[in-house]
Amino acid sequence: MTVTRRRNITVVCVVAALIVLNIWRWMPVTKVSAERAEKLSTAFRLEDFEVRALPADKQLPLSRDLFRPKNIPLAKPAVKVVPNIIREPPAKSPEELALDSAQAEFAQIRCVGVSVRDKRIQAYILNGGDPLLVTTGDKVGSRFVVEKIVSDGVVLRDPITGVGGQIAVSGK
Repeated sequence: MTVTRRRNITVVCVVAALIVLNIWRWMPVTKVSAERAEKLSTAFRLEDFEVRALPADKQLPLSRDLFRPKNIPLAKPAVKVVPNIIREPPAKSPEELALDSAQAEFAQIRCVGVSVRDKRIQAYILNGGDPLLVTTGDKVGSRFVVEKIVSDGVVLRDPITGVGGQIAVSGK
């Protein structure tokens, strides 16, 4: 016999054995053995799942609702009482006061436009509503000096406090 023929015979035998075992496993049982009958009788029955209520006089009061969480009293942490002392903020130094007033004045300044005439650049500035036409080096308000005028705004600086920056052209 050749190797392939032997292999085919082996495969056919294995398949036949599996078919026989499968039929034997799934064949219906006509007789019930005593052991199997006992196992079937100890299985659950429909009556096991019935809810039986006690008579009204023998019912126990419900101690807890299973659908509400249990309320566990929490221990409150000790709170340290601090006396309410009203403290005034420390007084500002004259330098801080000057810085604050310079920042407030700088916030009021708006650049409305920039113009160029005969190689002379000018900026139109509103200082708290007062219109000014300035060039480089002019003073704006009481403290700011125009450092530079560019096509999209004006650079201002306060020489005393150092407050300043570029103000972009806003149109208003």
